[in-house]
Amino acid sequence: MLTRVIVAVVAIPVLLLVIFYAPYWALGIVTGIIAAFSAWELLRCIKREVSPRLSAYAAVTAFCIPFLCVFYNASRVCELMLFFLVAVLFCELMLSFRRKQRLEFSVVSAAVLAGGVFPILLSGIVWLGGLRDGRVYALLPFVAAFSSDSGAYLAGSALGRHLLTPTLSPHKTLEGSVGGFLLSVLLMLVYGLILRSFGYTVNFAVMGVYGFLGSLAAQLGDLSFSAIKREYSIKDYGNLIPGHGGMLDRFDSMIWVAPLLDILVRWVPAIHK
Repeated sequence: MLTRVIVAVVAIPVLLLVIFYAPYWALGIVTGIIAAFSAWELLRCIKREVSPRLSAYAAVTAFCIPFLCVFYNASRVCELMLFFLVAVLFCELMLSFRRKQRLEFSVVSAAVLAGGVFPILLSGIVWLGGLRDGRVYALLPFVAAFSSDSGAYLAGSALGRHLLTPTLSPHKTLEGSVGGFLLSVLLMLVYGLILRSFGYTVNFAVMGVYGFLGSLAAQLGDLSFSAIKREYSIKDYGNLIPGHGGMLDRFDSMIWVAPLLDILVRWVPAIHK
């Protein structure tokens, strides 16, 4: 627990500096790094002896998608990078028939998800940052995901009695889930109050909806990647972040939260200057 707190104390100020004070492209770099390490970890989880070359294809593409979306039309970037990844992977698949050890289609499919689909979803962070008032919107996925995770952990540790999904994630409880919803909504409203003190007009009802649906997406995202870990019998995707595990262990929920909040913000914006 202490290690998790120390990491948070160091990482949160860095995140705030990147979002509010660094150039927009820095947000693309940070999102790209998250996507690249997550892609590498996911492929290593699915097949330990996967070729480093395949992992590199997925990791490079995963980094390029959110980073290039900063500079170019997002749909064209996603189309180009996804085409590149699929083309290279299927060439590898066809060439593997010349060898004794053939490439499995399940690995190719996982690489497309890890290096293409998931980074596109994570790019919701970058797309939020590119909107008008984008800097304040770019923080929303982090507020929703991290507060939901913290609320679930604290409420589950103190009050957890009823298991939520014992076969999928044996430590998650119904009480923890409720705590995640409550803290996510609460901190989203607190964030709205902070923004209002800086002169923004804030619709608090919509902010509450952001918090509730963001927590729902965070919990579903966490459970979905727990299902992958259970299938391959691993505890963590890696050990890159002390106290948290791998990059994917920390940011798995963001793959659901970022695109959902990007959609919600575009449909019903809650913050105006």
